[in-house]
Amino acid sequence: MIAPDPTTGKFGITTRLFRLVGNMPKEQQLILLRQLLGDKVSNHLYKLIVEMTEEQQIILFEQLSQAPQMELPAKTVSLEETEASMRESARRPCLIKANYRIQDRDFKSYILDISIGGVFIEADTRFPVGRELQLNFSLPNRPQPILFTGNIVWSTARGFGVNFNKISTLQSDMLKSFVEEKE
Repeated sequence: MIAPDPTTGKFGITTRLFRLVGNMPKEQQLILLRQLLGDKVSNHLYKLIVEMTEEQQIILFEQLSQAPQMELPAKTVSLEETEASMRESARRPCLIKANYRIQDRDFKSYILDISIGGVFIEADTRFPVGRELQLNFSLPNRPQPILFTGNIVWSTARGFGVNFNKISTLQSDMLKSFVEEKE
């Protein structure tokens, strides 16, 4: 049995798994994904589709039905209306303590994924898409806290994705430095 880690609270094993998977090479992650999914790939795709908003489902349908015989691109399928929404910026798995405020309520959790444009925050509460929040955290390579505002762009039972609003050049440089830093 794995001993609990008191510093990570109730998400301890999840946090430790995120660290391990995040440090795996991409090819090893794909092998693990195939092993975990087995022959149930369609079932997992269906679950992801069910969690999408109707607008995202329509956009996905349009993109997939345009050329069903063609091989899918290596980039992710955009679930928003503009091509600029496709993830072009680098992302980095991480474990960063975060404080955030949504509608005058304060929360504490962990950022598990970060980019120059936003973060994934682990949470057991689902929040409505579009909800604004204030987010405060310190990057491991910069001890001073950074304050961001952003909007929730997707939400599941595991957590939610945030796009930052109006980040300064300094904030952008700090995020870029951390995301591109060799681990």
